[in-house]
Amino acid sequence: MKYDAAIIGAGPGGYVAAIRMAQLKLKVALIEERDLGGVCLNRGCIPTKALYSATKLIERAESARSMGISFASPNIDLSALATWKDGVVLRLVNGVATLLKANKVTVIQARGTFAARGRIDLSTGETVEAERIVIATGSSPIEIPGFSFDHPRIWSSDDALALSEVPERLVVIGGGVIGLEIATIYNRLGSEVTILEMMPEILPGIDIDRRTLATLKRALKAQGIAIQTNTAASSLEETADGAIVHTKNDETIPADRVLLAVGRRPNSRGIGLENVGIGPDRRGFIEIDEDLQTSAPGVYAIGDLVLGPMLAHRASNDALVLAEYLAKGANAVPGGRERVIPQAIFTDPEIASVGLSEARAKQEGIDVIIGRFPYAALGKALGMNEPDGFFQVVAEADSHRLIGTQIVGADASSLISEASIAVQNNLPLEAIADSVHAHPTLPEGLKEAAEAALGRAIHAVNR
Repeated sequence: MKYDAAIIGAGPGGYVAAIRMAQLKLKVALIEERDLGGVCLNRGCIPTKALYSATKLIERAESARSMGISFASPNIDLSALATWKDGVVLRLVNGVATLLKANKVTVIQARGTFAARGRIDLSTGETVEAERIVIATGSSPIEIPGFSFDHPRIWSSDDALALSEVPERLVVIGGGVIGLEIATIYNRLGSEVTILEMMPEILPGIDIDRRTLATLKRALKAQGIAIQTNTAASSLEETADGAIVHTKNDETIPADRVLLAVGRRPNSRGIGLENVGIGPDRRGFIEIDEDLQTSAPGVYAIGDLVLGPMLAHRASNDALVLAEYLAKGANAVPGGRERVIPQAIFTDPEIASVGLSEARAKQEGIDVIIGRFPYAALGKALGMNEPDGFFQVVAEADSHRLIGTQIVGADASSLISEASIAVQNNLPLEAIADSVHAHPTLPEGLKEAAEAALGRAIHAVNR
C-alpha cells in the first residue's frame, strides 16, 4: 500500500494532520492500534472535563444554600455517571471517524513500526509505504520507584477516569495539572483527598505567578483538599486497615487508592525509530527542525513527542502547520510553530494563562505594566455566586503590547481566548480596553484589567 503520507497515531495531532493533508489533496493513511482520538479524547481531556462538569453540579448545589435554595443530598449513581461520560467520548470518536471517512483518509487499525525509511510494518503483517511519515504516538503515564501501575491499589489517570469506585481516602502523588484536576473531581464525589508534591510548589514547570497559585491553594484548602509540597512519596505498605503511603519526610498517610500522576513520557520507544536513524533523548523526546522534520529525511514528529507543553491543542497546531508545509512547501504558514499556546487547568477555580507571567517577563528584563481586576467586582460573577479569582494582564511598558494574561476564576478556560488572540497578534492593551464588552458578563473582567494597567480603571482604584 503506497501513500503520499502516513501517520502513526490518531490522537489530536495525528487525526488533525490526516484530515488537513487529505483536504490538501494528499493520499493519506492513518495508523492507530487503539482508539481514534487518542488519549485526549478517550482517556484524558474529554472524560476529565465531562466529569469536571458533572461534579460541578454537586458543588453548585452546595453553594446554592447561600442564595436561599436548598437541595437534598445528591444521590450519585456511579455506573450511570460513567455510562454518560463514555457516551460523550463515543459520540466524539464517531464524529472523528465520520470526518476521516468524508475526507477519504485510509484508517488502518494496527500497530505501526518503522521497518526502513519510507516503510512501516503493520501488526497485521502488511506494509505501508509513504514518501513522508509523521510520528504522532503521544505519551503515557510515568511510574516511579515503589509505585507500579500493576499494584491493585495504584491508579493511573486512565484508571481514575474509568470511575469504578469512589475511594474513601485518595492520595494523589503529583501536584501537576492531571493530579489537581482528578483530585478536584474525586473531592466533589466525596473522597478525602491528599496531594503530595515533591517540588516546593504545585503546578511545577508551569509559568504561573505566585498570586494565582495562592488563590488556587486557598480555594483547594477551603474545599477540604490537603496539599503537602516538598513531600516525595517513597513506598506503599499494606496493613490490616488498608494501605499507607510513606514519604521521604518519614510521614505516613492512609490511602484506599493512590493516584500516580507525576507526569507523562513520550511514546517514542518500541516503534522502530532505530531503523531510520532516529535516537530520542533520555526522556524520550525526538529532536526536530523548524519544519518539524526529524534527523531522518521525510520523517516528522508532532505533539507530545516533541519537547514543549503536552497539550492537545499544541499537537493539533503542529499538525495543521505540518500539513500546510508538506502540501505547499516552506513558509506555507509563517511563524506557525511560534503561535502562542494557551493553557487551561480545570481545578476549582479554573486557571487559564497565555504568554508570559509577570515573574517571567521581569526575569527576561522586560519593563512591564500590570493590570488586575477581581471577580468580586464583577456583577456577573457575583450573580453566579462565583466571586473568587481575578484577571491579570502583563504588557510592555512602552508599547502597551499585551505579552501575557492569567485568569483564575469561573470559566477561565473559556475567557482566555480573547487574550490569546491579542497576544498572538501583538495587540496593545487599548485593543481590549477600547472594545465594548457586553454587560453584565465575565469577559468584562479582561477589559477592566486592561483599563487598570493603563491607569484608567473605572470599577477599581487606580494604583
